[in-house]
Amino acid sequence: STLFPYTTLFRSVAGLALATLALPTAALAEMPGVNVEKLSTEEVGDLELMMKQGACPCDPKVSLLDCIEKASCPAATSLANFGADKLRGGMGAEQTMKAVVKKYINDHVPPAVFDVAKTPFKGAKDGKIVLVEFADFECPRCGAVRSILGEVVKAFPNDVKLYFKQFPIAFHQHAEAAARAALAAHQQGRFWAMHDMIFSNQAKLTATSFNDFAGELGLNIKRFKADMASPAIAKQVQSDRDEGMKSGLSGTPTVFVNGRMFVDDVTVDSLKAHISGLLKK
Repeated sequence: STLFPYTTLFRSVAGLALATLALPTAALAEMPGVNVEKLSTEEVGDLELMMKQGACPCDPKVSLLDCIEKASCPAATSLANFGADKLRGGMGAEQTMKAVVKKYINDHVPPAVFDVAKTPFKGAKDGKIVLVEFADFECPRCGAVRSILGEVVKAFPNDVKLYFKQFPIAFHQHAEAAARAALAAHQQGRFWAMHDMIFSNQAKLTATSFNDFAGELGLNIKRFKADMASPAIAKQVQSDRDEGMKSGLSGTPTVFVNGRMFVDDVTVDSLKAHISGLLKK
């Protein structure tokens, strides 16, 4: 589904491969102004598919490919040539897709602005680098990213501030309740303790887990239950989810660095390198 201009551009590798296999050679479009010299038919198909899935910077109502075919947007043609150069240089479809998306985001998408007034955070209070994570407490990859982001925050104690926003996925049975439980704990100053406890037990969550966790954390149970069930907490969860959707999320975890979606794999090394580069600017 199209959530934001660059979201559909960033497909999974499996989706890209399947779509490319399903694209007959005869269906390859003419891309005037795009140098496809020395690209195989498969690589041209990969490039065309990428251009089909992103919105044209000059007219977001149509695709990059539409603008390229009409020669109506130099920026779209330039992006296709950038992708062609990557493929011609031996870069695979997956890495080319990431490179194209990063260039698209940096050149054509303004940084996202999030409402963080009530959002839990840790790290440097006035950090120059602001990370905003959207996560689901039952998402296995989110559980793994927890320690990665924790290590990154520790590596830059004076520079990095990390916010955690709720993005519970509908098909995860306890994700919505987990989000509300974490925010209810936040009302008593124990968000990160609840956050860690939920993730540590994410494979065995039940309907009663959150009250048990609250008890283990020494929270006021009566207040915790009331906050967890409150319309205000439910509204905050929905507000976080809405912000994520408007900012182009297609899955969790998704991390924004100073308002820009981090497209590379979320690892300690990749984030450290990116942050170090930003700090040098």
